[in-house]
Amino acid sequence: MSVAPLRQLLEDRFPGTSPLPGSAPAVSSGIEALDRVLPGGFPRGRLTVWEPGGGAETILRQACLETCRLRETAVWIDATGTLPGDGWPAGPVLVRPPGRTAALACAEEMSRCGGVALVVLCGTSEERVRLSRAAREGGAALVVLGEGRGAAALRCRSEIRPSDYLLRLDPLGEPIEVYAVRLRVRAQAMGWMRKAEILVSIPEDARRLSLDPGLGDRRGSF
Repeated sequence: MSVAPLRQLLEDRFPGTSPLPGSAPAVSSGIEALDRVLPGGFPRGRLTVWEPGGGAETILRQACLETCRLRETAVWIDATGTLPGDGWPAGPVLVRPPGRTAALACAEEMSRCGGVALVVLCGTSEERVRLSRAAREGGAALVVLGEGRGAAALRCRSEIRPSDYLLRLDPLGEPIEVYAVRLRVRAQAMGWMRKAEILVSIPEDARRLSLDPGLGDRRGSF
């Protein structure tokens, strides 16, 4: 796949950009308690691997929104082709390449260009060494939502147990909707590991609703 059109698009959209210095602060996850577990957030110029499940996708979407709120650029690369573009929130750039090879090339170019603070690659985890090199050259915080370790500088996983869902009850004591969830997060890098339980509120517009807009869907939100 030729990356020339993608490179031209980046140059047109982010003129005059240059790789961020290694001393730049980490990219915040948007969750203060999680940033305390991570080294201040997702490290720039480094590859982070987050294992799927346990609310990982929700955490990374929140990080993209926070990045845009701070007037930086976040890109989500969907290698699975399952995310609908019409439901994607404003702010983060959603890229849906035609296949995993194209997704890897896109992640590499986005990470290296110097105009993107946070790149999330969802659905493929090959070529870790090349991706790690691209992130280092461009200064982006590159997060791969996938299995394995490879060349990752930071490895994370989160877990949600059935008892971790906090439910709002009706007057009869029946559950109506999930309003928060407790995440059990572990972050690990060379020489250290941190664990924490983080309570994350679920905004109303993130809950799946039943046919009656006044009632929540009891299937949950994750």
